[in-house]
Amino acid sequence: MLKYAIIGFGGLGKVHFRAYKEVKEKACTEVKLVALCDIREQMFKEQTATNLGNSDISLDFSDYNIYYDADELLEKEELDFVVTALPTYLHEQMAVKVMKKGIHCFSEKPMAINLEQAENMLKVSKEMGVKLMIGQCCRYNPRYQFLKELVDTKKYGNLLRADFYRLSLTPGGWNNWFQDGSKSGGAALDLHVHDVDLINYIFGQPKFVSSHATNFKTEHDSIVTYYDYDGMVVTATGEWGCPQKYQFSSGLFAKFEQATLEMKSGVMTLVVEGGEREVLDMPKTDDKATEVIDFIDCIVNDKVSAINPAESTFISTKIALAEKQSADSGKIVEF
Repeated sequence: MLKYAIIGFGGLGKVHFRAYKEVKEKACTEVKLVALCDIREQMFKEQTATNLGNSDISLDFSDYNIYYDADELLEKEELDFVVTALPTYLHEQMAVKVMKKGIHCFSEKPMAINLEQAENMLKVSKEMGVKLMIGQCCRYNPRYQFLKELVDTKKYGNLLRADFYRLSLTPGGWNNWFQDGSKSGGAALDLHVHDVDLINYIFGQPKFVSSHATNFKTEHDSIVTYYDYDGMVVTATGEWGCPQKYQFSSGLFAKFEQATLEMKSGVMTLVVEGGEREVLDMPKTDDKATEVIDFIDCIVNDKVSAINPAESTFISTKIALAEKQSADSGKIVEF
């Protein structure tokens, strides 16, 4: 049996807690969530089914060992892996601390606040002989997997154009850390990085990026990027400067030589040249659960993920940081 803990019980920590039921049911081995940790005691005293997002999840925290200090948790618990869901500027610090204990680490996205920290995470993972995975959950989404399949197989010819977007209200978080660019990296590194990672996953590293951004509410609260792939037009828009009542939305448009594929609000439609508009029936999945299940499989079978290796998400971080550099300088950034 593999035992694990969740460190950080804010928004993403709760998502991983909610995913535990499916992880437990579908993992390739027995797995048990044994401990939860957050520095805020109220996180385990004032929970409701509503803010956990699922009324089927037990709110009885007596099933878990509760900690308010990660060092104490790592000292007292015998763990096989840890899921960390902390603010971005703490990702490298906590991941390194976990891995130096000889514990496998699943660290939430983005990988780190800068490339030096991201490189150190890879270095420590190799030195300690432990697994590291970054929470780029969109790679596991069936819709994006379908797009990648069409690109790879060229079923409808070459891809000519792809547009991605991800739009959100301005996040708050603990002590409003999202709004401090030195801690979050702004929308470019926190929200937009999902599409950056998808573009890297599907197309690889571009030759260069050219980005434009606004800094109205936070650092880079809007960012629009062009990615150069030898004439194929690929763009992505990230936005977290919307009003508080705005409802999150994401989507894509892909134009192939013989078809177009579009996703809006999770609904994917395909139109083949000479055919009718088809609404595709996509399986419903919990991408957060799926990625952790993949991570467990990598631990048990001592392998590298075919979908989400840490070295690949390092490149995604590199691209996102290059976009920030391009937006600030007004110049393209080459790789």
